[in-house]
Order: sequence, then C-alpha cells, then structure tokens
Amino acid sequence: MAHTSQRRIGPLAGIFFGLAGGVALGACVLAPVLPERDSGAETITPEQLSEARLEARIGAAQADTADAVVASIAEETVSGALTDQSVLVVTTPDADSGDIENIAWLLGKAGAVDAGTVQLTEKFLNQDGADGLKTIVTSTLPAGAQLSLDRLDPGTHSGEALGAALFKDPVTGEPLAEAGERNLLLNALSEAGFITYEPGTIQPADVIIVVTGDDDGSTDRFAARNLATFATALDTRGRGVVLAGRLHAAADTGAIGVLRADADANGHVSTVDSIDRAYGRMATVLAARHEREGDSGSYGSAASADAAAPAKPTGPVRDPERPAGEPEVPEQPVAEPEAAEQPVPEGETPAAG
Repeated sequence: MAHTSQRRIGPLAGIFFGLAGGVALGACVLAPVLPERDSGAETITPEQLSEARLEARIGAAQADTADAVVASIAEETVSGALTDQSVLVVTTPDADSGDIENIAWLLGKAGAVDAGTVQLTEKFLNQDGADGLKTIVTSTLPAGAQLSLDRLDPGTHSGEALGAALFKDPVTGEPLAEAGERNLLLNALSEAGFITYEPGTIQPADVIIVVTGDDDGSTDRFAARNLATFATALDTRGRGVVLAGRLHAAADTGAIGVLRADADANGHVSTVDSIDRAYGRMATVLAARHEREGDSGSYGSAASADAAAPAKPTGPVRDPERPAGEPEVPEQPVAEPEAAEQPVPEGETPAAG
C-alpha cells in the first residue's frame, strides 16, 4: 500500500516533548556515572547525585501531571476518528495487558469496529519456529495471494500471508480472502502453536495495530527483527499498519527501532513508542486514522520519533490518494432492463419488424 510519509505534530507537542526530556533525564539518573577505583573516569559527588535525583523526581512528577492532562482530553481528541473503520489488533507475548485494554477502549471511543484480536506466541517470533511458520503460511496461503521471492525470511512471508487473509482490499474495500481461506490459515497457525485467537471473532480489517511490549531486542535480536519485518510485510497487503510499544522497543535493536531505521519501511508503517503513557495510546489511535488515509509517521518520546503524535483529524475518513500510474477500478455498467413486449389486442396482427 502506497503511503505518504507526513510527520504531523499535534497541538500538545510541547507537552509531549517535555515528557521526552523527562524520560532522558530519568535515564541519566538511573544509570549515573559512579566512581571507580583507579579508573581515571570523571566522578560525581554525593551532592551532585542527590541534586540529580531530586530533579528526576520533579521531572517525573511533572510528566505524570502532563500525562494526566492528556488522558483527560484523549477521549474527546479521538472521538469519531475511526467511525465505521474495522481495526484488528495483533499482540506479542510481552505486550502489557493494560496497554492493550486501554488502546482497545480508545479505539471504541474513536468509533472503530472491533475486528478481533490475534495473539502471536513466542514460537511465532523466535528462530526455533521459523521453518515451521514458513511451511504453514506457504501451504495455507489464500487463493491469489503471493509471497515474496526475494525476501524469504519468516517475518516477511508470515506478514504477507496474514495480510492477505486479514485485510480488506485497499481499493474496493471488500475482503481480500474468503472467510473459509482466512479461517484455514488462522486455524493452522493456532493448532501449530504460532498464534491464539477466539474462533468466530476475526473479521476483515481496514487497519491493523500491532501492540508489543518494552523489549529492547538485546537478548533476542532475531525476534525483534522478525516482528519489524512482519509488520512491514503486513502493510503491503492492506490500507495501513501501526506498530506500537513501550519506550525500550524503540531502541536501535528493538522492533520499533529496527523498523524506523529502515527508510522504506518507516515511510509506510507508522510506529508509536511510550504506549504506557496516555499520549502514546492516543497517538496510536490517531496514527491508525492517518494510516487509513495513506499517511505514515513515527511518534512518541524516543529520539527516533519525528513527532509526539499525529494531528487531530477533521471530518470523515477519506480514501488515500491513488499512486500515480495506478489504474482506477472501472465502474460496472448497469444493464438497462429490456422493454417488456406489449400484448397484441385480440383480432389484430402484429406489425412486421
């Protein structure tokens, strides 16, 4: 799906970036430069450490207050942003249940239609399950769907397959896959231990939000990269994907950080860090609206984010602009009904044609 990368800054950007500064200060205090014997390194005095800790507590209190303000207006800000749009949520094993519930609640306030929730398992993301995952998605691929021939990693192939099964067609708005094909793939992945979901609850989606946790990828770089490529490939089959997680997921080795470092992926998939904060959850819902309209961005408080949150949308959801050169779907001609033959009065001969 073609997207326009537009880094939109919302009206509360000043508050958001103030929070980002507080996060940075907190990181410095949590990992201070402690004195070491004969190391030659610069040391700090107990007074300096005490002052830094005090500033961190003040910064944290201010951040909590600012976040409370955002929480108080979040419902109004997202109201109607996704009216009648089907949104499906995909979660990772480390995603916080509170984050998932709060995002789902905001999606409801935005008017979104709940298209269901699919939970990825550790087996789906780790290297041990890679070959089995590829085998299943290849053998249960929906009719007409294709897998990449030059990118053979499990994240790409599983994203392409699930995208073909779960998304609506970006042009027509009709489901890409038949219900039977979608259920076949989901059931096969579930039986093999790659996903869990509640049967009968999964519906075709306009937008998919992938919710992850706070993993910085340092202990399992394969899983973080696998998630990033999965989200990227998922997006190629539909109208839009948002990858959202907590702050550490935006580290260079975290899933969000890996995706943001890829210029092409970053221009098509929206990312949000800090979803344990009200502004991050609000940004996730607003990003879903902008994705639906063909715009992508990187949001949150990490250094790799280009804005704190998308701008508040106005008016009804619009269809994304069609990329140059892409043909429009022709309207089907409506056949005019044939004129009914007039009955011939008794005793008369029909006129010759």
